Amino acid sequence: MGLRSSRVALTRPSAPPRDWRLALFAGLMLPAACLAALHLHGALDGASFWKALVSPDLTDMRDVLVHESVLPRIAMTLLCGTALGLAGVLVQQVLRNPLAEPMTLGIFPGAYLGLAVVSVWLPGWLAAGRETIALAGGALAMILVLGLAWLQRMSSLAVILAGMVVNLYCGAISLAIGVMHFDLLQGLQIWGGGALDQTGWRSAARVAASVGGCALASALLHRPLQLFDAGDATARNLGAAVGWMRGAALLVAVVLTASVVAQVGVIGFVGLAAPLLARLTGARRLRDRLVWAPLLGAALLFLTDELVRIVSQGELFSAHLIPTGTVTSMIGVPLLVVLLPRLRTTPDIRETHDRGTSPHAVRTMPLVWAALFAITCALSFVVTRGPDGWRFAHPADIDALLFWRVPHLLAALAAGSLLGAAGALLQRMTANPMASPDLLGVGSGGMFGVVAVLLIAGSFEPAALFAGSVAGACTTLGLLLWLGRRARFAPERLLLVGLSISALFQAVVGAVMASGDPRAGVLLDLLVGSTYYIEPAMALLMAVLAMSVLAVAPLFARWLAALGAGPQVAASIGVPVGRARFGLLLLAAVSTAAATVVVGPLSFVGLIAPHIARLSGGRRPLPQVYLAAMLGALLMVVADWLGRQIPYPEQLPAGLVATLLGGPWLVMLILLRGARQT
Repeated sequence: MGLRSSRVALTRPSAPPRDWRLALFAGLMLPAACLAALHLHGALDGASFWKALVSPDLTDMRDVLVHESVLPRIAMTLLCGTALGLAGVLVQQVLRNPLAEPMTLGIFPGAYLGLAVVSVWLPGWLAAGRETIALAGGALAMILVLGLAWLQRMSSLAVILAGMVVNLYCGAISLAIGVMHFDLLQGLQIWGGGALDQTGWRSAARVAASVGGCALASALLHRPLQLFDAGDATARNLGAAVGWMRGAALLVAVVLTASVVAQVGVIGFVGLAAPLLARLTGARRLRDRLVWAPLLGAALLFLTDELVRIVSQGELFSAHLIPTGTVTSMIGVPLLVVLLPRLRTTPDIRETHDRGTSPHAVRTMPLVWAALFAITCALSFVVTRGPDGWRFAHPADIDALLFWRVPHLLAALAAGSLLGAAGALLQRMTANPMASPDLLGVGSGGMFGVVAVLLIAGSFEPAALFAGSVAGACTTLGLLLWLGRRARFAPERLLLVGLSISALFQAVVGAVMASGDPRAGVLLDLLVGSTYYIEPAMALLMAVLAMSVLAVAPLFARWLAALGAGPQVAASIGVPVGRARFGLLLLAAVSTAAATVVVGPLSFVGLIAPHIARLSGGRRPLPQVYLAAMLGALLMVVADWLGRQIPYPEQLPAGLVATLLGGPWLVMLILLRGARQT
């Protein structure tokens, strides 16, 4: 049978993949251009287009509207799409990772956090201009990312991990500020969604200058950047300064991203989707992607903006603002998912084991974490804060509050352990330290279900919100399994599909948050995750589920060890790769869906806990799963307790506080490992 297949392959060579670049570009650009032409025709109302473009009559409002608003917005849209597409190509090329995007460098969350801090506590600084503050915040975040990565010799994995840590931490702080100062930051949320409205050509000219200079720099870097296709080791053997080349390319990407952020705000997904769409439609070489990714990015954002403009003029959405940046993924995600089966590259994000951990640390660190876990659970009952300050609770107080604190403790323990175990399963299965439950999109699907309940049913009842979350998470899981089956559950495809689904659902949530809808405040509380609404029956059910997941984990230990070495090695020793990936994915997704009901989709415990577990000595699969589960539970219990005590009488959600706690631990461990390796 094998010989016959070989003869067929020799006599009938497979046809080269079809080139869809021009067709996709035309399919995006032509509808956008037609919609823009109709808009211009209506705005001119019989006036001369050429006159409005070249020498507008300032006394004629038609000329003023077209020259100062409509045309600058079109130009800004095309320039921003071009800039983000080019930045995405550079980031994905030097990191050798199709999951990477400009967001990886921390520019977007850093800029947003800088503006949030200034808006709340230093409003006088706004006189310097929002662009200046956004650039400063984005630059500081990028410097922190590169500083952490420099300790690891600017490796691809180090840049990705440092970027994810900085992103989640800046995002968590911004969410915390948003929860406490929602009214003050509502205008900033609109800007954060990527608002492309223009009142002149000055902003477009600035972005055009950045795009022109960065395009020239990218052309000069084109040849040395091609060496990254062969890997870091090969590039170094050829005499290339890999660290400096990666730094130069990332700097160009930072300038491009920062220019967009400073002028129009956060526009997500274009930097990820445009390079992938270019690759999937036929742009295999870097030279081709440097041309086609900016073109596809411009066309994608142009079409999105025109559709947003039409929808916002309708009666249903006329009272709400719809920032274009939050809606881009609604068009890009379906295209990306349809084209994903054509993907032939694998991200260079395989996990390397930490060789710097001493045997003594391997033995002692799990014991230290176990002791801290037991002490923390006890102190969460005993130490409390009231109107008179901190104090130790009396036995009578503890007994009176057990009915309230025990469900909270059980829910926090269960959610943390489920997320920690799910993250460890995914990272081991894919040998990918970027893998986390957040990237599967299941949590975002659960939040989408909550949004649907709020907007369609108009219900604020906890039971209805929980039902919506479960329905959304289960629907997302089904979609993920259906799409993943087409690729035999290959890890890189699953992560891309999950990331796309997550981007789509987050776009809907972001559009609601930025629309000015009064229900957005309630949605923000649910988004960051809280155990406040948990009832005893739900807490007990979560605890039983967490125990069940940990009980069946040993059944997957052999599969985890084999898949971590690669699918070829796993298949060679008799592991059914497809069924193994399906089973592990199903277990991780169910765990994530259950935890999302309790703490929301943005806790990032599933990313943080497995890393801390591995760096603390959990090298083998099963010990890492159990240690990650314990660390996730520890993080969530501490977060729940601090969220109730520190801001007393207010309360911060446990999912949000868990991110604020886990980020410094992960950064410290990365720094310590970098110090040992230098």
